[in-house]
Amino acid sequence: MRITVKLYATLRRFRPNLAPGAGFPLDVPPDATVNQVVEQLGIPEGVALVPMVNNEVKSMDYILAEGDTLNLFPPVAGG
Repeated sequence: MRITVKLYATLRRFRPNLAPGAGFPLDVPPDATVNQVVEQLGIPEGVALVPMVNNEVKSMDYILAEGDTLNLFPPVAGG
């Protein structure tokens, strides 16, 4: 199945040729989880990130569906 992936801020280093805010199509196995896609992208385990699927925060074990848009953000803190 095909999804769209968007990487933000420091996570863009895993697709350095993408324009800021641009997404790219990615073919993943049926019933792929967010975690499996992160692995497929070559993002090392332990890199902190916040996954959003179709603009809603989801867990790393969330099962993706055809046509989903997966946005990956690094955590943000401030004060």
